[in-house]
Amino acid sequence: MSIEISTRGVGIEIKNIDDKFIVEIDMYGKLTHEDYEVMIPVIERAISAACEKEFDIVVDMRDFEGWELEAAFDDFKFGMEIKDSFDKMSVVGDEKWEKWSVKSMSHLTKGEMKFFRDYDEAYRWIMSK
Repeated sequence: MSIEISTRGVGIEIKNIDDKFIVEIDMYGKLTHEDYEVMIPVIERAISAACEKEFDIVVDMRDFEGWELEAAFDDFKFGMEIKDSFDKMSVVGDEKWEKWSVKSMSHLTKGEMKFFRDYDEAYRWIMSK
């Protein structure tokens, strides 16, 4: 099973691989509040569907340029809502602030979070047990 949804600044793909749910989020450009109005309900449905299964997230931020102010608040608020819903989250990026952000947020979550510069390496970590 695979579902794909895209807006101006975010693409979401939900996969079921070997009875494991993976939500892939591709963030690009500058995200707006409207992007989060589309993205949040999709991720919430994925969490509901995976409620009794392992649930992992891959976030690709290599082409991400930031948020509008309201979108940054949306991102933080939603992050706090799902912080205990996933087993593993890998974040792929190029910027030092992205790595620092993952390290800071990892202390607030039940699941593991890791930062990667290489997408394939991030995906291999997600697929490992």
